[in-house]
Amino acid sequence: MDPSLLPLMLLLISNIHPGQSEDKPKLTVKPQSSVFTGDTVTLSCDVGQSTGTIIWYKDFQTTGTGDQTKTLGNVNVSNGGEYACAVRGETTQSHGVMLTVRERPKPAVRVQPDGRVFRGETVNLTCDIQKTDVSSWIYSWNKDDSVIHVSQSQEYRISSVNESHTGQYSCTGRETGGSRYSHTSDKVTLTLSGSLVPTFSGALIIGVISGLSGAFLLIFLLVLLFCCKRNKGGGSPSPSTDHQLPNISQTSEHQRKNGQTPACSNAVIEPSCVTYVNVDLKSMEEMRKKKKENKGKESSDTVYSKLKI
Repeated sequence: MDPSLLPLMLLLISNIHPGQSEDKPKLTVKPQSSVFTGDTVTLSCDVGQSTGTIIWYKDFQTTGTGDQTKTLGNVNVSNGGEYACAVRGETTQSHGVMLTVRERPKPAVRVQPDGRVFRGETVNLTCDIQKTDVSSWIYSWNKDDSVIHVSQSQEYRISSVNESHTGQYSCTGRETGGSRYSHTSDKVTLTLSGSLVPTFSGALIIGVISGLSGAFLLIFLLVLLFCCKRNKGGGSPSPSTDHQLPNISQTSEHQRKNGQTPACSNAVIEPSCVTYVNVDLKSMEEMRKKKKENKGKESSDTVYSKLKI
């Protein structure tokens, strides 16, 4: 080495100072690189000891200049993209960071049984959240706008439901180990329809009582009608009446021969017929008396004949 070049080399070395080399900026995203619409995102550009103005890039296009921190509030899907930063006047740029913005999901609450709920039943509430890139959720259950249950299970079970469980229920999902959360579901109202074994309503009871009353009344009327018919048919007729019944047909036959219309037949005996029979019986009694008188006369004649002989 030429000794004459040594002073020049020492001069060049003395002009090199530590920290003069360019440091590559480092970009970070908080709370995370995947967010939901409505979240707030903070971009931080760490440039070390550099005090220059920061230039911000999105999808390789300059979006503006500013401080080392850039805040995106109430983000929407259009805010998603690849971000980077650099110091003005320096050629080194940070690595790009992808920001993903998805629609915030809204859960839906399902109730089982989905129809009428009776006192004493077991009710299952399920918080359904549409599929996203969230691997697992922590579910918060609200009743009348107050948190009542938090767990990693999407189901909330109410055993032996009663009046104290009635109200409006909703749920919210929060990302396990993350900062994202879902919307709050629409409220579902839980009401009771009665006991587990339904009781008869007042209208049904009145209907049953009315039906039974009508049935008893009908039975009573039938029994009364049967008794009346039995009484009209009469018990055992008197001996004199039984003895004279054949005379009724004889009298009717006698009336037909004389051109008269018989009052009634043997088959049907109505009140008017009974009156006629009574009259007929009186006539028969008179005829019987006359026969006895005639027999008496015949007997006296016979004796007279014997005496005459």
